Amino acid sequence: MSDKEVLEAALFAAGQPLSVKELAELLGKPVEHVADILNSLLEEYKTRDTSLELTGIDGKYVMQVKPRYAELVRDMAPREFGAPVLRTLSVIAYRQPITQAGVVEIRGNKAYSHIAEMVERGLVKATKHGRTKMLTTTRAFAEYFRLETSDPGAIKKTIEKLADAQKLMPLDDVDETASAQD
Repeated sequence: MSDKEVLEAALFAAGQPLSVKELAELLGKPVEHVADILNSLLEEYKTRDTSLELTGIDGKYVMQVKPRYAELVRDMAPREFGAPVLRTLSVIAYRQPITQAGVVEIRGNKAYSHIAEMVERGLVKATKHGRTKMLTTTRAFAEYFRLETSDPGAIKKTIEKLADAQKLMPLDDVDETASAQD
């Protein structure tokens, strides 16, 4: 089996972005060699007639379903988070930096456990801010959701585009009554 085949298999199996360094360690080869193979694979996947794509995100690479197929297979993928947790996470991502107290005011007391779960998974960073905590998303958040950057402004714009495409209520309009539905 070739190095190219091993890299392709690793990217497929990982289900998350992998760095060139991680892939080089897997192969036991120099980073430059792996970078050359990745560039070749990137070009190859751009021309392949397939439902998968290989993309680079913040210096890491991930194999994923192309966006036009994602909606069709969404229900086949395992769900890692319940809807209430995702709603809490979306409030944090959209309004960051936001205090934990601010999130709880919007989402209700269950937000405390949602926040703890997101911090534990490394998707949200919580730093002491007086008697509460200041919450922001992390690079791991951007990687998990396959965003091109971890910049808060870019994340907000992405959320706005997605909400607009799905004709959802903007998160600026979410109030305390929204948490009653969860």
